[in-house]
Amino acid sequence: MSEKEQKKRKNTKQAPATAQAEETVNPADQADELSDAQLLAEAQQLAEEVVEEKEQLFQQFVRLQADFDNFRKRSRQERVDIVNMANAALIQSLLPVLDNFERALTALPSGKEREGVQLIQRQFVEALYAAGLTPIEALGADFDPQYHEAILQTEGGPEQKGKVLGEAQKGYLLNGKLLRPSMVQVGS
Repeated sequence: MSEKEQKKRKNTKQAPATAQAEETVNPADQADELSDAQLLAEAQQLAEEVVEEKEQLFQQFVRLQADFDNFRKRSRQERVDIVNMANAALIQSLLPVLDNFERALTALPSGKEREGVQLIQRQFVEALYAAGLTPIEALGADFDPQYHEAILQTEGGPEQKGKVLGEAQKGYLLNGKLLRPSMVQVGS
């Protein structure tokens, strides 16, 4: 065989060998590709875990913020309630004084003394009303056990049944809540 033929044979023998080499993957390259795929999967899983943890922390933050807002509102309301209870106790202790002013006015004859007592009583009543005190209008109204305390029943006509006919002691509300019920005479 000539040199040309030998070279030709070598080339044909090498050609299939290089084709096979291209088809077979180097084990080191395969390990790199596999580790890259694993790394990518691990990175994606880690990213998902981080996103999930971030969402949990955000939800926890939102709940804590809502709890703090509720605590602040509750504390503010408790302070208001304490002040209102203190005001209620003070005003309730002043109601007998107001009752005595009314009794004094009915007992005093006309004159300068009566005018002086009326002036003091008016200022006292205005100060109490400014603090949230309102009288319960009972005379002629239907009897309501939430606002009236029946101390006497009187026979009357059918139109007077269940109506307040007289008031022995005036009742009061403080900021819309019952402070003292009216003591009344009810028609039966």
